Amino acid sequence: MKEITQIRKLSLWIFIVPLLAINLCLIVSQNYQLLENTIFAVAEVGKSNFTIPYLDGSLSISRASRGYPQFLIFKPSMFLTAVFLFYYWRNNNNLVNNLNSTNINYRFKTFGILSAFFLIIHSILLGVKSVFQFLNCFDLLVFFPFLFFEFFPKGFL
Repeated sequence: MKEITQIRKLSLWIFIVPLLAINLCLIVSQNYQLLENTIFAVAEVGKSNFTIPYLDGSLSISRASRGYPQFLIFKPSMFLTAVFLFYYWRNNNNLVNNLNSTNINYRFKTFGILSAFFLIIHSILLGVKSVFQFLNCFDLLVFFPFLFFEFFPKGFL
């Protein structure tokens, strides 16, 4: 079926795009010397010594991707991932409707699309400097609904 092929392709892109973006941001943060004296000089918050964050946890994804120029990689990739998530959940809904011969918007579609929306909001707010410190707290309040709305729909499938 056409929907199954599209869902498989979208799942791979939803996995590959963030993985590449995160690892590219990690490479930039650890090799910041290569970009010194260019327009892409790495901001202090994005610099890191050699680490393997998958093993020691000394560098977070947020820290590696919130500074300049890493956010130029991270934010567009998260926007693209959110678009893929939208189409992924829409195609899942269409597949279930075709199997059941109905035309219903199931809860997993609603929660999945909400997860894509919250991912965009989280990406926009990541690394924003403002005189209001509550933006950091607001960003966390947006990130946790993204996690909830992304994992909760899988229980309805």
